[in-house]
Amino acid sequence: AIDADTRVDEMSLTHMVYAMNQSDKILALCGETKVDNKWQTWVTMFRVFEYYNNHHMKKAFESAFGCVTCLPGCFTMYRVINDDGKPLLADDHVFAEYLRNDIDSLHEQNLFHLGEDRMLTTLLLHFFPDHYLTYVPEAQCFTIVPHTLRILFSQRRRWINSTYHNLLELTKVKTMCGVLCCSMKTVVWLNLIACMILPASTVYACYLIFLVAGGKTQFSLLLLVLYGLLIGVQLVVFIIRSRYDFLFWFIFFTIVGVPVFYFFLPLYAFWHM
Repeated sequence: AIDADTRVDEMSLTHMVYAMNQSDKILALCGETKVDNKWQTWVTMFRVFEYYNNHHMKKAFESAFGCVTCLPGCFTMYRVINDDGKPLLADDHVFAEYLRNDIDSLHEQNLFHLGEDRMLTTLLLHFFPDHYLTYVPEAQCFTIVPHTLRILFSQRRRWINSTYHNLLELTKVKTMCGVLCCSMKTVVWLNLIACMILPASTVYACYLIFLVAGGKTQFSLLLLVLYGLLIGVQLVVFIIRSRYDFLFWFIFFTIVGVPVFYFFLPLYAFWHM
């Protein structure tokens, strides 16, 4: 599956097919999507780190559980039929659920009309709990991202709302691997809660920084350790993968992108849900 505005690296399909051949339990996999027009405007510039973070942090983490929660429609490979002839993507249950035309609730509209790729991923996790959805960082593609705030807000209104409602559906999947707190189900619940409170937590963080700057309070040791780990882990990934240029993209995203992604976009999306 590929989008019209996506440019694929010539070796990407080779890496994807190789990964598929390693195990017949791999139902689908996606590669890394990079920003193709990163220098076009300031809006595209703070998307560079966001895309990197979503793949090398989030999708790589979910892949360790064999449960990538969103295989993007812009660049994904699916196993249609297994080697023994068993239908996978071509399964009648998947088709019957995916091709429904009786959508009448707000929840289902956000599922089926706004995030088709996420909904398909959710259905695959539901019907094939003994298979894996994984991420292949060697398979790379380059996509055109929105270059104005108006187009970005339109895109993210769809993405954020479909993400929220698909996470609700994922909480019903009982076969995610792990035990208690160390499970993919816990990760889904944490993502769901974080999605809901993101604007409020951003306001609180700004208020706390304001109090510290005014000398009225101090950062707790626990908070400093948590932020140190969050930033430190990302810096380690940059160093290990020799991507020192992402230090610039990380700083640019922190200054410019955080207010947009963590406050304005969620509020706009929820208002137009």
